[in-house]
Amino acid sequence: MGENTMKRIIAVAAAFLASTTVAFAQDYPAGQVNMIVPFGAGASNDAVARFLANQLRERWDQPVVVENRPGAGSTIGTEYVARADPDGHTLLFTSSAFATAPAVFAELPYDPLGDLIPITMVGFSQFIMVGGANVQSNDLASFLEEAKTREIFLATAGLGSATHFAGELFIAASGVEMTPVHYRGGAELTTDLIGGRMDIYVGSLATLIANVRNGNLKALAVMGDEPAEALPDVMTTASAGIEGASTGLWFGVFAPAGTPDDVIAKLNTDINDVMASDAARAFMASLESVVRGYPQAEFVTIVEREIEQWQRLAAERGIEAN
Repeated sequence: MGENTMKRIIAVAAAFLASTTVAFAQDYPAGQVNMIVPFGAGASNDAVARFLANQLRERWDQPVVVENRPGAGSTIGTEYVARADPDGHTLLFTSSAFATAPAVFAELPYDPLGDLIPITMVGFSQFIMVGGANVQSNDLASFLEEAKTREIFLATAGLGSATHFAGELFIAASGVEMTPVHYRGGAELTTDLIGGRMDIYVGSLATLIANVRNGNLKALAVMGDEPAEALPDVMTTASAGIEGASTGLWFGVFAPAGTPDDVIAKLNTDINDVMASDAARAFMASLESVVRGYPQAEFVTIVEREIEQWQRLAAERGIEAN
């Protein structure tokens, strides 16, 4: 076979592969899309996933089914998607826990950067620091002084959870020492905060605002440099002179590695488009959250940066799973 003939065969094969990829993306989705949520039903992650699924169902005229696969700090559902066929019909809808898991578990059953592709962020909820009944202070400045006088107990929603890392981030940035106490979820820790058995908790505005408004908890600070619209009188950590304490809860969509680039691009466009609607903004506002979409490459950078940030903090603070 001559060299020219071989070149023509390679060129034809490359053109065929390119055309089939484009055709696949144009036909996507070709059937039901399963959106895996690695958390239990009823949480904010689940609510946002179901809203997005309904919007995509209308856009695509194809079923989009939300399936909850909780457990092991969100890693069970995440592994399931990492092992799924890379055809765009199995997606992961997760949260900031995706970035904290590699910092907590020495060995994961998947490679977060090698086995999954970040598609886009969907929304974001600010983190706030609240005080329970045992905290005498009503603002961050007073709390910083109070913390010098006694041991402070920091409640978290679980070892290695986003709330744990947010609390540890505040400790590292402020120099205020607190003793972490890990719970299994937020219900029991909220009861103990209100009952005065725990002092501090750092969590999403969406989950805490009701207890702040009814006076059960005191909002001491907003994590970062952006004030919370719902709590205009609560200072930010940055305004208190605490740098490097910016964090929050994000929701995002991922696909298995190997999913065609054109399908990833279509997913990014379609998800960002449906979440830019007035209905989506109103829905996220009802959860004290905001819509926040990104070009795919930018979301990849955000995820990579956060994984590195949390791994570094875990090493500094000695955070690891038992």
